[in-house]
This record gives sequence, C-alpha cells and structure tokens, in this order.
Amino acid sequence: MNYQFDLDKISQHIVKYGVDMRPAVQPEQDRAKLQDYGNWLVSQFPEVFETMLVGPRELRVQRTFILPNTKRIELPTFVLTHRGPVFTFPERLYIDRPHELAIPEKDKIFRKALEELRARFPERAIPRVGVVHEFVFDTEFTDSLEVVLSSLKYDVWREKVKNLRILLEAPAEDKNVNIELRPTHLQRMGPYDPAAPQEMKFGIIVNVDINNRQVTGDLTKSEVTDILAFASDYVPDELIKFLNNEE
Repeated sequence: MNYQFDLDKISQHIVKYGVDMRPAVQPEQDRAKLQDYGNWLVSQFPEVFETMLVGPRELRVQRTFILPNTKRIELPTFVLTHRGPVFTFPERLYIDRPHELAIPEKDKIFRKALEELRARFPERAIPRVGVVHEFVFDTEFTDSLEVVLSSLKYDVWREKVKNLRILLEAPAEDKNVNIELRPTHLQRMGPYDPAAPQEMKFGIIVNVDINNRQVTGDLTKSEVTDILAFASDYVPDELIKFLNNEE
C-alpha cells in the first residue's frame, strides 16, 4: 500500500522524558522532599506544571490546557513511577481535531528539572534517561490496519490478521531505539446510528523510545545532553525515513 508517513499527517504528538533512579524514590519515604520538588516545578515552569496531587502512594503534577475550541483537558505532566519520574509535554492533541500545544524549550526545561532533582536526591544514581515520542499519524479513511499489514511479506498473514502491533529494536550509535507501530481509530464521522453504515477515520500509533545503553553508574550532564541531542536529531527526520523504508 502506497501510504507515506509525513509530518503534516501527525494528528497527535506527546513527548515524555523518563528518568531511571536507583534506588527508587518512594512517596512513603520521601514525601516531604517530593512535595518540595513538586512545588518547585509549579513555581519555575507554570506553563507545564500547575497543580500537585499527593496520595498515600503517589505524587503527580498536572496542568489544565485550554484548547482553541474552548474545551479544557487535564493532563499529568509529572508522574512518579516505580522506576523514577516521567515528565510529559503535549505538542499536539487530537480532541475532535488536532490542536497545537507546543511548549518551547522542552529539553531546557527537562535539563533544569533533572538538575534540581539530582540536587534534592544526591544519594540516588541516574543510570538511564529516555525520551519517548508518542505519535498518531492520520490515514484519513484508509484502514490503518491495511497500511501496517502492507509491510508484511506473507499474503496469508495479511489475510488472516485482524489486529497488529509491531515492536522494533533499531539501535543506533550507542543508543537504544525502540519503535512500536499499531493501527487505531481516530473518530467516528457524524452522529452514531446503529442502523446506518458508519464512516470511520483511521490512524497509526507510532511510539519511539530512545535511551542510553548504559545501565550501571551515574550519567554525567554531558551524557544526558547527548541523549537529548540524539533524540532531537532522530525524531522526526530519521524516523520518517525509517517508516517510509528510505535510506
């Protein structure tokens, strides 16, 4: 199938920065430090971090984004996982239609947030940092399952498969590059009527996870900068070429 991945076809784009901390930070044990850190994020970067929520075993910061169509959406922009913090920056969201929410200088905000995190938890090591780009590419009324299936070699596979998720490991230089592709539905066109045929728009979810191979020791500031620079260069230029089977 002659579908070409293109930047203009991106209907949703979310960027996440993940930090692997060892030993892990625990809300039960580090509540006061984490709350101070969450308050620091809110005061330093209100364009990303707005409201801190604290529970017995969780801590997260979220922000309410106002869309051009006056709709409001709340998104967690800082979440503490079992491995470490995850910072989330929405670039474009699909709510009825694509909405631009580009936040400038994401890498700069993340670097400052990471430096402050190190300063507040100096006893923790950070052996891995990753950048995840979550895309949805619009295929309009072309069934996205057929688009993804077209990359498979065998006719029987293409005929039998009803759903599909492809996971690819494509390491480059000294970085792990993991790519996931899977078809999705974007929206139902018009009011729902079970007695009438429904027109459906389709899309392809493409998630790209880039991180360093080093899993021991503690990353230096320059190594973190290298990971961010590599991710910035790889996405979207090299990614688009890879998805389109180009050299």
